[in-house]
Amino acid sequence: MESIFKVGEFEVISEAAVSCTALVTEKGAGRTVTEFQLQSDRILCMGTEVEIRYSFPIIDICGRWHPNCRADRSLKADWEAPVASMTAVSAPVVCFFNSESRNRHTIAASELCQEVDMNAGVHEEDGRMAVKIRFVLSPQKLSAGYSFRLWESQEDVPYWDTLDQVRQWWEEAMPPVMEVPDAAREPVYSFWYSWHQDINASIVEEEAERAAKMGFDTIIVDDGWQTGDNNRGYAFCGDWAPEPGKFPDFPEHIRRVHAMGIKYMLWFSVPFVGKNTGCWNRFSDKLLCYDERQQAGVLDLRYPEVREYLLAVYLKAVREWDLDGLKLDFIDEFYIREGTPAWKEGMDFRDIQEALDVFMTSVRETLRKEKENLLIEFRQRYIGPNMRRYGNMFRVADCPCSPVTNRVGCADLRLLCGHSAVHSDMLMWNRGESPEAAAIQVLSCLFGVPQISVRLADLEEGIAEMLRFWLDFMRQHRALLQTTVIHAKEPENLYPEVSVENETEEILVHYSAGRVIRPAAQKEITYFVNAQHAQEQILILDPERAVSVTVKNCRGEVAETMEWNGGESLVRLSMPASGLCELRWR
Repeated sequence: MESIFKVGEFEVISEAAVSCTALVTEKGAGRTVTEFQLQSDRILCMGTEVEIRYSFPIIDICGRWHPNCRADRSLKADWEAPVASMTAVSAPVVCFFNSESRNRHTIAASELCQEVDMNAGVHEEDGRMAVKIRFVLSPQKLSAGYSFRLWESQEDVPYWDTLDQVRQWWEEAMPPVMEVPDAAREPVYSFWYSWHQDINASIVEEEAERAAKMGFDTIIVDDGWQTGDNNRGYAFCGDWAPEPGKFPDFPEHIRRVHAMGIKYMLWFSVPFVGKNTGCWNRFSDKLLCYDERQQAGVLDLRYPEVREYLLAVYLKAVREWDLDGLKLDFIDEFYIREGTPAWKEGMDFRDIQEALDVFMTSVRETLRKEKENLLIEFRQRYIGPNMRRYGNMFRVADCPCSPVTNRVGCADLRLLCGHSAVHSDMLMWNRGESPEAAAIQVLSCLFGVPQISVRLADLEEGIAEMLRFWLDFMRQHRALLQTTVIHAKEPENLYPEVSVENETEEILVHYSAGRVIRPAAQKEITYFVNAQHAQEQILILDPERAVSVTVKNCRGEVAETMEWNGGESLVRLSMPASGLCELRWR
Protein backbone atom coordinates (compact mmCIF):
# COMPACT_ATOMS: atom_id res chain seq x y z
CA MET A 1 0.00 0.00 0.00
CA GLU A 2 1.51 3.31 -1.09
CA SER A 3 2.11 6.01 1.54
CA ILE A 4 2.24 9.73 0.67
CA PHE A 5 3.31 12.44 3.10
CA LYS A 6 3.41 16.19 2.59
CA VAL A 7 6.14 17.69 4.75
CA GLY A 8 6.63 21.40 4.11
CA GLU A 9 7.83 21.76 0.52
CA PHE A 10 8.56 18.04 0.28
CA GLU A 11 6.39 15.15 -0.82
CA VAL A 12 7.52 11.75 0.47
CA ILE A 13 6.20 8.66 -1.30
CA SER A 14 6.82 5.05 -0.30
CA GLU A 15 5.53 1.85 -1.82
CA ALA A 16 4.66 0.39 1.59
CA ALA A 17 3.07 1.63 4.79
CA VAL A 18 5.88 3.79 6.17
CA SER A 19 5.58 6.63 8.66
CA CYS A 20 7.58 9.79 8.02
CA THR A 21 8.47 12.88 10.01
CA ALA A 22 10.79 15.66 8.89
CA LEU A 23 12.68 18.34 10.77
CA VAL A 24 14.92 21.17 9.61
CA THR A 25 18.03 20.61 11.71
CA GLU A 26 20.21 23.38 10.31
CA LYS A 27 19.36 26.69 8.66
CA GLY A 28 21.38 29.77 7.76
CA ALA A 29 23.46 31.53 5.12
CA GLY A 30 21.25 30.17 2.37
CA ARG A 31 21.74 26.57 3.56
CA THR A 32 19.29 24.12 5.10
CA VAL A 33 19.54 20.52 6.28
CA THR A 34 16.29 18.58 6.51
CA GLU A 35 16.20 15.26 8.33
CA PHE A 36 13.59 12.67 7.35
CA GLN A 37 12.80 9.94 9.89
CA LEU A 38 11.29 6.87 8.23
CA GLN A 39 9.91 3.83 10.03
CA SER A 40 7.46 0.97 9.63
CA ASP A 41 5.79 -1.01 12.39
CA ARG A 42 4.76 -3.70 9.93
CA ILE A 43 6.95 -6.71 9.23
CA LEU A 44 8.16 -6.30 5.66
CA CYS A 45 9.90 -9.08 3.74
CA MET A 46 11.36 -6.97 0.93
CA GLY A 47 13.05 -3.63 0.46
CA THR A 48 10.84 -0.56 0.23
CA GLU A 49 11.40 2.19 -2.32
CA VAL A 50 11.13 5.72 -0.99
CA GLU A 51 11.02 8.87 -3.11
CA ILE A 52 11.37 12.47 -1.94
CA ARG A 53 10.06 15.15 -4.31
CA TYR A 54 10.18 18.92 -4.41
CA SER A 55 10.92 21.69 -6.91
CA PHE A 56 12.53 25.13 -7.17
CA PRO A 57 12.43 27.91 -9.78
CA ILE A 58 15.05 27.84 -12.56
CA ILE A 59 16.48 31.35 -12.25
CA ASP A 60 19.98 32.28 -13.45
CA ILE A 61 21.06 28.66 -13.93
CA CYS A 62 23.22 27.69 -16.91
CA GLY A 63 24.52 24.24 -16.05
CA ARG A 64 24.57 21.20 -13.80
CA TRP A 65 27.53 19.49 -12.15
CA HIS A 66 27.74 16.11 -10.49
CA PRO A 67 30.80 13.96 -9.76
CA ASN A 68 30.42 11.74 -12.82
CA CYS A 69 29.18 14.29 -15.38
CA ARG A 70 32.42 14.23 -17.40
CA ALA A 71 31.98 16.57 -20.40
CA ASP A 72 28.19 16.93 -20.08
CA ARG A 73 27.25 19.97 -17.96
CA SER A 74 23.86 20.53 -19.60
CA LEU A 75 20.50 20.79 -17.86
CA LYS A 76 18.25 17.75 -18.27
CA ALA A 77 14.50 17.34 -18.59
CA ASP A 78 12.64 15.82 -15.65
CA TRP A 79 11.85 12.70 -17.71
CA GLU A 80 15.51 11.79 -18.28
CA ALA A 81 17.47 9.14 -16.38
CA PRO A 82 18.56 9.88 -12.81
CA VAL A 83 22.14 10.12 -11.55
CA ALA A 84 23.04 7.09 -9.41
CA SER A 85 25.50 6.90 -6.54
CA MET A 86 26.56 4.32 -3.97
CA THR A 87 29.73 3.48 -2.05
CA ALA A 88 31.80 2.73 -5.14
CA VAL A 89 29.99 4.90 -7.69
CA SER A 90 30.07 8.70 -7.76
CA ALA A 91 28.58 10.63 -4.80
CA PRO A 92 25.05 11.91 -3.97
CA VAL A 93 25.34 15.59 -4.92
CA VAL A 94 24.10 17.77 -7.78
CA CYS A 95 25.17 21.40 -8.13
CA PHE A 96 23.48 24.01 -10.35
CA PHE A 97 25.58 27.06 -11.24
CA ASN A 98 25.29 30.24 -13.28
CA SER A 99 27.50 31.67 -16.05
CA GLU A 100 29.69 33.41 -13.46
CA SER A 101 30.59 30.08 -11.79
CA ARG A 102 28.43 30.84 -8.76
CA ASN A 103 26.20 28.44 -6.89
CA ARG A 104 22.49 28.68 -7.51
CA HIS A 105 21.14 25.49 -5.96
CA THR A 106 23.08 22.50 -4.65
CA ILE A 107 21.52 19.28 -3.32
CA ALA A 108 23.39 16.60 -1.37
CA ALA A 109 22.22 13.47 0.44
CA SER A 110 23.56 11.84 3.58
CA GLU A 111 23.27 8.25 2.29
CA LEU A 112 26.80 7.38 1.15
CA CYS A 113 26.63 3.58 1.14
CA GLN A 114 23.40 2.46 -0.54
CA GLU A 115 22.27 3.41 -4.03
CA VAL A 116 20.64 6.83 -4.30
CA ASP A 117 19.07 7.97 -7.58
CA MET A 118 18.91 11.74 -7.93
CA ASN A 119 16.83 13.20 -10.73
CA ALA A 120 16.80 16.99 -10.95
CA GLY A 121 15.33 18.01 -14.30
CA VAL A 122 13.47 20.82 -16.01
CA HIS A 123 9.68 20.63 -15.72
CA GLU A 124 8.61 22.12 -19.03
CA GLU A 125 5.15 23.25 -17.88
CA ASP A 126 6.35 25.78 -15.30
CA GLY A 127 10.11 26.34 -15.71
CA ARG A 128 10.91 24.79 -12.36
CA MET A 129 13.52 22.17 -11.50
CA ALA A 130 11.70 19.02 -10.45
CA VAL A 131 13.75 17.04 -7.93
CA LYS A 132 13.19 13.35 -7.24
CA ILE A 133 15.44 11.42 -4.88
CA ARG A 134 14.89 7.66 -4.72
CA PHE A 135 16.41 5.01 -2.47
CA VAL A 136 15.47 1.55 -1.19
CA LEU A 137 15.26 0.72 2.50
CA SER A 138 15.75 -2.79 3.83
CA PRO A 139 13.20 -4.23 6.28
CA GLN A 140 15.86 -4.09 9.01
CA LYS A 141 16.46 -0.37 8.51
CA LEU A 142 12.76 0.45 8.37
CA SER A 143 11.92 -1.47 11.55
CA ALA A 144 14.83 0.16 13.42
CA GLY A 145 14.07 3.64 12.08
CA TYR A 146 16.06 5.23 9.29
CA SER A 147 17.34 8.81 9.09
CA PHE A 148 17.93 10.47 5.72
CA ARG A 149 19.29 14.02 5.59
CA LEU A 150 19.04 16.39 2.66
CA TRP A 151 21.52 19.29 2.41
CA GLU A 152 20.58 22.27 0.26
CA SER A 153 22.33 25.53 -0.50
CA GLN A 154 21.23 28.56 -2.48
CA GLU A 155 24.07 30.66 -1.11
CA ASP A 156 25.49 33.07 -3.69
CA VAL A 157 29.12 31.97 -3.54
CA PRO A 158 31.53 30.36 -6.05
CA TYR A 159 30.24 26.86 -6.71
CA TRP A 160 33.61 25.36 -5.68
CA ASP A 161 33.10 26.77 -2.17
CA THR A 162 29.65 25.16 -2.04
CA LEU A 163 31.02 21.76 -3.06
CA ASP A 164 33.74 22.07 -0.44
CA GLN A 165 31.01 22.70 2.15
CA VAL A 166 29.29 19.49 1.00
CA ARG A 167 32.53 17.57 1.42
CA GLN A 168 32.96 18.92 4.95
CA TRP A 169 29.34 18.09 5.80
CA TRP A 170 29.86 14.48 4.74
CA GLU A 171 33.13 14.20 6.64
CA GLU A 172 31.54 15.44 9.87
CA ALA A 173 29.26 12.39 9.96
CA MET A 174 31.64 9.63 8.81
CA PRO A 175 34.84 7.97 10.05
CA PRO A 176 38.09 9.77 9.17
CA VAL A 177 39.38 9.65 5.63
CA MET A 178 42.65 7.85 4.95
CA GLU A 179 45.86 9.76 5.63
CA VAL A 180 47.83 10.96 2.61
CA PRO A 181 51.58 10.32 2.81
CA ASP A 182 53.93 12.64 0.91
CA ALA A 183 54.64 9.90 -1.63
CA ALA A 184 51.02 10.07 -2.83
CA ARG A 185 51.70 13.62 -4.08
CA GLU A 186 54.87 12.88 -6.02
CA PRO A 187 55.04 12.11 -9.78
CA VAL A 188 54.37 8.50 -10.74
CA TYR A 189 55.64 6.39 -13.63
CA SER A 190 53.07 3.88 -14.90
CA PHE A 191 53.80 0.87 -17.10
CA TRP A 192 50.32 0.61 -18.62
CA TYR A 193 50.22 2.73 -21.78
CA SER A 194 53.97 2.44 -22.32
CA TRP A 195 54.24 -1.34 -22.02
CA HIS A 196 50.74 -2.79 -21.44
CA GLN A 197 51.12 -6.50 -20.58
CA ASP A 198 54.50 -6.86 -22.27
CA ILE A 199 56.52 -6.53 -19.06
CA ASN A 200 59.08 -8.53 -17.11
CA ALA A 201 61.54 -7.94 -14.29
CA SER A 202 64.29 -6.62 -16.58
CA ILE A 203 62.00 -4.16 -18.35
CA VAL A 204 60.60 -2.86 -15.09
CA GLU A 205 64.01 -2.44 -13.47
CA GLU A 206 65.57 -0.71 -16.48
CA GLU A 207 62.65 1.70 -16.78
CA ALA A 208 62.55 2.28 -13.01
CA GLU A 209 66.22 3.31 -13.13
CA ARG A 210 65.45 5.86 -15.84
CA ALA A 211 62.43 7.08 -13.87
CA ALA A 212 64.56 7.60 -10.77
CA LYS A 213 67.01 9.75 -12.74
CA MET A 214 64.12 11.89 -14.01
CA GLY A 215 62.82 12.50 -10.50
CA PHE A 216 59.97 10.01 -10.21
CA ASP A 217 59.36 8.57 -6.75
CA THR A 218 56.92 5.73 -7.49
CA ILE A 219 56.21 3.22 -10.25
CA ILE A 220 52.95 1.36 -10.87
CA VAL A 221 53.24 -2.05 -12.51
CA ASP A 222 49.88 -2.74 -14.15
CA ASP A 223 48.12 -5.72 -15.71
CA GLY A 224 50.50 -8.38 -17.06
CA TRP A 225 52.61 -9.20 -14.01
CA GLN A 226 50.29 -12.11 -13.16
CA THR A 227 49.97 -13.68 -16.61
CA GLY A 228 51.91 -14.60 -19.72
CA ASP A 229 48.81 -14.03 -21.86
CA ASN A 230 48.72 -10.71 -23.76
CA ASN A 231 45.12 -10.77 -24.99
CA ARG A 232 43.75 -8.32 -22.42
CA GLY A 233 40.56 -9.39 -20.67
CA TYR A 234 40.51 -10.93 -17.18
CA ALA A 235 40.56 -14.68 -17.79
CA PHE A 236 43.88 -14.91 -15.91
CA CYS A 237 42.94 -12.72 -12.91
CA GLY A 238 42.24 -14.24 -9.53
CA ASP A 239 45.26 -16.28 -8.41
CA TRP A 240 47.44 -13.15 -8.11
CA ALA A 241 50.79 -14.90 -8.31
CA PRO A 242 53.67 -13.42 -10.35
CA GLU A 243 54.12 -15.04 -13.76
CA PRO A 244 57.35 -17.06 -13.21
CA GLY A 245 58.54 -16.56 -16.78
CA LYS A 246 58.43 -12.79 -16.26
CA PHE A 247 59.21 -12.42 -12.56
CA PRO A 248 61.11 -15.50 -11.31
CA ASP A 249 61.92 -13.91 -7.91
CA PHE A 250 59.39 -11.18 -7.15
CA PRO A 251 60.65 -10.13 -3.68
CA GLU A 252 64.22 -9.81 -4.96
CA HIS A 253 63.00 -7.87 -7.99
CA ILE A 254 61.18 -5.37 -5.75
CA ARG A 255 64.25 -5.08 -3.54
CA ARG A 256 66.30 -4.05 -6.57
CA VAL A 257 63.75 -1.37 -7.47
CA HIS A 258 63.67 -0.11 -3.88
CA ALA A 259 67.46 0.21 -3.98
CA MET A 260 66.99 2.84 -6.71
CA GLY A 261 64.93 4.97 -4.30
CA ILE A 262 61.67 4.06 -6.05
CA LYS A 263 58.44 2.94 -4.39
CA TYR A 264 56.62 -0.01 -5.97
CA MET A 265 52.83 -0.23 -6.51
CA LEU A 266 51.05 -3.18 -8.10
CA TRP A 267 47.74 -3.51 -9.96
CA PHE A 268 44.92 -5.82 -8.85
CA SER A 269 41.50 -6.10 -10.50
CA VAL A 270 39.65 -6.62 -7.23
CA PRO A 271 36.34 -8.18 -8.35
CA PHE A 272 37.38 -10.39 -11.25
CA VAL A 273 38.08 -14.11 -11.13
CA GLY A 274 38.92 -15.65 -14.51
CA LYS A 275 38.09 -19.06 -15.96
CA ASN A 276 41.79 -19.77 -16.56
CA THR A 277 42.84 -19.49 -12.92
CA GLY A 278 43.41 -22.07 -10.25
CA CYS A 279 40.79 -20.52 -7.97
CA TRP A 280 37.97 -20.55 -10.54
CA ASN A 281 36.44 -23.80 -9.27
CA ARG A 282 36.62 -22.51 -5.72
CA PHE A 283 34.68 -19.32 -6.43
CA SER A 284 32.65 -19.96 -9.60
CA ASP A 285 29.49 -20.42 -7.49
CA LYS A 286 30.17 -17.23 -5.47
CA LEU A 287 29.70 -14.61 -8.17
CA LEU A 288 27.53 -11.55 -8.65
CA CYS A 289 27.62 -12.18 -12.41
CA TYR A 290 29.67 -13.74 -15.21
CA ASP A 291 30.87 -12.01 -18.39
CA GLU A 292 31.52 -14.43 -21.24
CA ARG A 293 33.32 -11.74 -23.28
CA GLN A 294 35.82 -11.14 -20.46
CA GLN A 295 35.92 -14.85 -19.55
CA ALA A 296 35.62 -13.77 -15.92
CA GLY A 297 33.11 -13.38 -13.12
CA VAL A 298 32.59 -10.71 -10.48
CA LEU A 299 33.15 -12.05 -6.98
CA ASP A 300 30.37 -11.73 -4.42
CA LEU A 301 31.70 -10.08 -1.27
CA ARG A 302 28.68 -11.23 0.74
CA TYR A 303 30.56 -14.50 1.26
CA PRO A 304 33.13 -14.23 4.08
CA GLU A 305 35.31 -16.74 2.22
CA VAL A 306 35.62 -14.30 -0.71
CA ARG A 307 36.57 -11.38 1.53
CA GLU A 308 39.09 -13.46 3.48
CA TYR A 309 40.72 -14.72 0.28
CA LEU A 310 41.17 -11.26 -1.24
CA LEU A 311 42.46 -9.79 2.01
CA ALA A 312 45.01 -12.62 2.30
CA VAL A 313 46.19 -11.88 -1.28
CA TYR A 314 46.82 -8.21 -0.50
CA LEU A 315 48.39 -8.93 2.88
CA LYS A 316 50.84 -11.36 1.29
CA ALA A 317 51.75 -8.79 -1.36
CA VAL A 318 52.56 -6.14 1.24
CA ARG A 319 54.14 -8.40 3.85
CA GLU A 320 56.12 -10.86 1.72
CA TRP A 321 56.86 -8.75 -1.36
CA ASP A 322 57.26 -5.45 0.49
CA LEU A 323 54.92 -3.50 -1.79
CA ASP A 324 54.47 0.19 -1.08
CA GLY A 325 51.00 0.42 -2.55
CA LEU A 326 48.11 -1.21 -4.36
CA LYS A 327 46.21 -0.04 -7.42
CA LEU A 328 42.78 -1.54 -6.65
CA ASP A 329 40.78 -1.50 -9.86
CA PHE A 330 37.11 -1.97 -10.84
CA ILE A 331 35.61 -1.51 -7.37
CA ASP A 332 32.49 -0.13 -9.10
CA GLU A 333 31.63 -3.66 -10.30
CA PHE A 334 30.34 -4.57 -6.84
CA TYR A 335 26.60 -4.08 -7.25
CA ILE A 336 23.51 -6.29 -7.60
CA ARG A 337 22.45 -7.14 -11.15
CA GLU A 338 19.31 -8.73 -12.49
CA GLY A 339 19.82 -12.42 -11.87
CA THR A 340 22.13 -11.94 -8.87
CA PRO A 341 20.88 -14.23 -6.07
CA ALA A 342 19.37 -12.33 -3.16
CA TRP A 343 20.60 -14.86 -0.63
CA LYS A 344 22.47 -18.15 -0.55
CA GLU A 345 23.76 -20.38 2.16
CA GLY A 346 27.23 -19.31 3.21
CA MET A 347 26.61 -15.57 2.97
CA ASP A 348 26.84 -13.41 6.08
CA PHE A 349 25.49 -10.24 4.42
CA ARG A 350 22.37 -9.69 2.35
CA ASP A 351 23.55 -6.30 1.14
CA ILE A 352 26.56 -6.04 -1.18
CA GLN A 353 27.31 -2.42 -0.26
CA GLU A 354 27.53 -3.28 3.43
CA ALA A 355 29.81 -6.21 2.59
CA LEU A 356 31.98 -3.91 0.47
CA ASP A 357 32.32 -1.48 3.37
CA VAL A 358 33.37 -4.23 5.78
CA PHE A 359 35.83 -5.62 3.24
CA MET A 360 37.47 -2.31 2.32
CA THR A 361 37.71 -1.28 5.97
CA SER A 362 39.51 -4.54 6.78
CA VAL A 363 41.86 -4.03 3.81
CA ARG A 364 42.79 -0.55 4.98
CA GLU A 365 43.23 -1.44 8.65
CA THR A 366 45.07 -4.73 8.08
CA LEU A 367 47.49 -3.39 5.48
CA ARG A 368 48.27 -0.17 7.33
CA LYS A 369 49.40 -2.27 10.30
CA GLU A 370 51.98 -3.77 7.94
CA LYS A 371 52.95 -0.46 6.31
CA GLU A 372 51.68 2.77 7.85
CA ASN A 373 52.27 4.94 4.76
CA LEU A 374 50.66 2.51 2.35
CA LEU A 375 49.42 3.94 -0.96
CA ILE A 376 46.02 2.82 -2.27
CA GLU A 377 44.76 4.09 -5.62
CA PHE A 378 41.18 4.19 -6.89
CA ARG A 379 39.85 5.51 -10.20
CA GLN A 380 36.79 7.41 -11.41
CA ARG A 381 33.88 6.42 -10.97
CA TYR A 382 34.63 5.04 -7.50
CA ILE A 383 35.62 8.37 -5.97
CA GLY A 384 32.90 9.10 -3.39
CA PRO A 385 33.25 10.06 0.28
CA ASN A 386 33.35 6.47 1.53
CA MET A 387 36.13 5.60 -0.89
CA ARG A 388 38.28 8.33 0.67
CA ARG A 389 38.17 6.28 3.88
CA TYR A 390 39.80 3.33 2.09
CA GLY A 391 42.26 5.01 -0.28
CA ASN A 392 44.46 8.09 -0.61
CA MET A 393 45.07 8.35 -4.38
CA PHE A 394 42.18 9.07 -6.80
CA ARG A 395 42.87 8.88 -10.52
CA VAL A 396 41.08 10.26 -13.54
CA ALA A 397 39.34 7.60 -15.66
CA ASP A 398 41.18 6.29 -18.72
CA CYS A 399 41.59 9.00 -21.39
CA PRO A 400 44.75 8.24 -23.42
CA CYS A 401 46.11 11.27 -25.31
CA SER A 402 43.19 13.48 -24.21
CA PRO A 403 44.34 16.59 -22.31
CA VAL A 404 40.79 17.97 -22.17
CA THR A 405 39.42 14.87 -20.44
CA ASN A 406 42.39 14.77 -18.06
CA ARG A 407 41.98 18.46 -17.20
CA VAL A 408 38.25 18.09 -16.56
CA GLY A 409 38.74 14.88 -14.58
CA CYS A 410 41.44 16.38 -12.35
CA ALA A 411 39.32 19.46 -11.63
CA ASP A 412 36.18 17.40 -10.93
CA LEU A 413 38.05 15.18 -8.50
CA ARG A 414 39.68 18.13 -6.75
CA LEU A 415 36.29 19.75 -6.11
CA LEU A 416 35.23 16.96 -3.71
CA CYS A 417 38.44 15.20 -2.66
CA GLY A 418 39.68 17.63 -0.02
CA HIS A 419 43.24 16.65 0.92
CA SER A 420 43.17 13.24 -0.76
CA ALA A 421 45.71 13.09 -3.61
CA VAL A 422 44.22 13.50 -7.09
CA HIS A 423 46.10 11.85 -9.96
CA SER A 424 45.86 12.25 -13.69
CA ASP A 425 45.19 9.41 -16.03
CA MET A 426 48.50 8.21 -17.40
CA LEU A 427 49.98 10.64 -19.93
CA MET A 428 51.11 9.29 -23.28
CA TRP A 429 51.88 10.76 -26.68
CA ASN A 430 53.12 9.72 -30.10
CA ARG A 431 56.90 9.51 -30.52
CA GLY A 432 56.75 12.27 -33.13
CA GLU A 433 55.02 14.74 -30.78
CA SER A 434 56.64 18.14 -30.15
CA PRO A 435 57.70 19.20 -26.64
CA GLU A 436 55.18 22.08 -26.75
CA ALA A 437 52.24 19.83 -27.63
CA ALA A 438 53.27 17.11 -25.16
CA ALA A 439 53.50 19.82 -22.49
CA ILE A 440 49.81 20.64 -23.00
CA GLN A 441 49.07 17.13 -21.73
CA VAL A 442 51.34 17.65 -18.71
CA LEU A 443 49.72 21.00 -17.93
CA SER A 444 46.26 19.43 -18.11
CA CYS A 445 47.03 17.80 -14.76
CA LEU A 446 48.92 20.70 -13.18
CA PHE A 447 46.47 20.74 -10.25
CA GLY A 448 46.89 17.03 -9.59
CA VAL A 449 49.69 14.48 -9.54
CA PRO A 450 50.96 13.51 -12.99
CA GLN A 451 51.26 9.88 -13.96
CA ILE A 452 53.53 9.45 -16.98
CA SER A 453 53.36 6.39 -19.23
CA VAL A 454 55.76 6.75 -22.17
CA ARG A 455 58.92 4.72 -22.78
CA LEU A 456 61.58 6.84 -21.17
CA ALA A 457 64.45 5.47 -23.28
CA ASP A 458 62.67 6.79 -26.39
CA LEU A 459 62.18 10.35 -25.12
CA GLU A 460 63.50 13.03 -27.45
CA GLU A 461 65.75 15.39 -25.49
CA GLY A 462 63.41 18.36 -25.88
CA ILE A 463 60.54 16.42 -24.34
CA ALA A 464 62.79 15.16 -21.56
CA GLU A 465 63.78 18.75 -20.75
CA MET A 466 60.12 19.79 -20.79
CA LEU A 467 59.19 16.99 -18.41
CA ARG A 468 62.00 17.84 -15.99
CA PHE A 469 61.04 21.52 -15.97
CA TRP A 470 57.31 21.08 -15.35
CA LEU A 471 57.68 18.17 -12.92
CA ASP A 472 60.11 20.32 -10.93
CA PHE A 473 57.62 23.22 -10.99
CA MET A 474 54.88 20.92 -9.69
CA ARG A 475 57.16 19.66 -6.95
CA GLN A 476 58.23 23.16 -5.85
CA HIS A 477 54.60 24.34 -5.65
CA ARG A 478 53.06 21.10 -4.52
CA ALA A 479 51.20 22.42 -1.47
CA LEU A 480 49.65 25.32 -3.37
CA LEU A 481 48.72 23.24 -6.42
CA GLN A 482 47.33 20.21 -4.59
CA THR A 483 45.96 21.20 -1.20
CA THR A 484 44.27 24.60 -1.60
CA VAL A 485 40.70 25.03 -2.86
CA ILE A 486 40.73 24.90 -6.66
CA HIS A 487 39.03 27.74 -8.54
CA ALA A 488 37.84 25.96 -11.70
CA LYS A 489 35.95 28.60 -13.66
CA GLU A 490 33.23 28.10 -16.25
CA PRO A 491 32.39 24.44 -15.71
CA GLU A 492 29.91 24.71 -18.59
CA ASN A 493 32.95 25.35 -20.85
CA LEU A 494 35.06 22.59 -19.27
CA TYR A 495 37.28 24.83 -17.13
CA PRO A 496 39.12 27.11 -19.58
CA GLU A 497 40.64 28.99 -16.61
CA VAL A 498 41.79 27.42 -13.36
CA SER A 499 43.68 28.94 -10.43
CA VAL A 500 44.79 28.39 -6.86
CA GLU A 501 46.09 30.91 -4.36
CA ASN A 502 47.32 31.47 -0.83
CA GLU A 503 48.14 34.68 1.01
CA THR A 504 51.27 35.44 -1.02
CA GLU A 505 51.15 33.45 -4.27
CA GLU A 506 48.81 32.62 -7.11
CA ILE A 507 49.03 30.10 -9.94
CA LEU A 508 46.74 30.90 -12.86
CA VAL A 509 46.33 28.70 -15.95
CA HIS A 510 44.58 29.44 -19.22
CA TYR A 511 43.51 26.42 -21.26
CA SER A 512 41.79 28.37 -24.04
CA ALA A 513 42.67 31.37 -26.22
CA GLY A 514 41.45 34.95 -26.06
CA ARG A 515 41.32 35.31 -22.28
CA VAL A 516 42.63 38.26 -20.28
CA ILE A 517 45.21 37.68 -17.53
CA ARG A 518 43.89 39.25 -14.32
CA PRO A 519 46.35 38.60 -11.46
CA ALA A 520 44.80 38.35 -8.00
CA ALA A 521 45.17 41.46 -5.88
CA GLN A 522 47.96 41.94 -3.36
CA LYS A 523 50.01 38.83 -4.10
CA GLU A 524 53.79 38.80 -4.00
CA ILE A 525 54.09 36.38 -6.95
CA THR A 526 51.74 35.35 -9.75
CA TYR A 527 52.62 32.38 -11.94
CA PHE A 528 50.71 32.47 -15.22
CA VAL A 529 50.75 29.27 -17.29
CA ASN A 530 49.86 29.36 -20.98
CA ALA A 531 48.54 25.80 -21.44
CA GLN A 532 47.98 26.24 -25.16
CA HIS A 533 49.84 27.27 -28.30
CA ALA A 534 51.93 30.43 -28.54
CA GLN A 535 49.92 33.62 -28.59
CA GLU A 536 49.76 37.24 -27.55
CA GLN A 537 48.14 37.79 -24.17
CA ILE A 538 46.56 40.87 -22.62
CA LEU A 539 47.79 41.42 -19.07
CA ILE A 540 45.92 43.74 -16.71
CA LEU A 541 48.31 45.25 -14.15
CA ASP A 542 47.86 47.34 -11.04
CA PRO A 543 49.06 50.83 -12.12
CA GLU A 544 50.18 51.51 -8.53
CA ARG A 545 52.57 48.55 -8.32
CA ALA A 546 55.83 47.80 -10.11
CA VAL A 547 56.45 44.27 -11.32
CA SER A 548 59.28 42.16 -12.72
CA VAL A 549 58.29 39.73 -15.45
CA THR A 550 60.13 36.60 -16.55
CA VAL A 551 58.80 34.53 -19.43
CA LYS A 552 60.00 30.94 -19.92
CA ASN A 553 59.30 28.40 -22.63
CA CYS A 554 58.10 24.85 -21.98
CA ARG A 555 61.66 23.69 -21.31
CA GLY A 556 62.25 26.34 -18.65
CA GLU A 557 64.51 28.45 -20.85
CA VAL A 558 64.12 32.22 -20.33
CA ALA A 559 62.50 33.74 -23.42
CA GLU A 560 62.08 37.32 -22.17
CA THR A 561 62.46 39.51 -19.09
CA MET A 562 60.98 42.96 -18.52
CA GLU A 563 60.25 45.52 -15.83
CA TRP A 564 57.12 47.61 -15.35
CA ASN A 565 57.27 50.48 -12.91
CA GLY A 566 53.55 51.19 -12.80
CA GLY A 567 51.49 53.70 -14.71
CA GLU A 568 50.14 51.20 -17.25
CA SER A 569 47.21 48.87 -16.75
CA LEU A 570 46.93 47.05 -20.11
CA VAL A 571 50.07 45.34 -21.39
CA ARG A 572 50.55 43.02 -24.36
CA LEU A 573 52.53 39.92 -23.50
CA SER A 574 53.93 37.41 -25.99
CA MET A 575 53.73 33.92 -24.49
CA PRO A 576 55.44 30.81 -25.89
CA ALA A 577 53.44 27.61 -26.25
CA SER A 578 53.04 25.80 -22.92
CA GLY A 579 55.14 28.53 -21.32
CA LEU A 580 55.36 30.14 -17.89
CA CYS A 581 55.25 33.80 -16.92
CA GLU A 582 56.47 34.78 -13.44
CA LEU A 583 55.26 38.16 -12.15
CA ARG A 584 57.03 39.33 -9.00
CA TRP A 585 55.41 42.41 -7.52
CA ARG A 586 57.47 45.12 -5.86
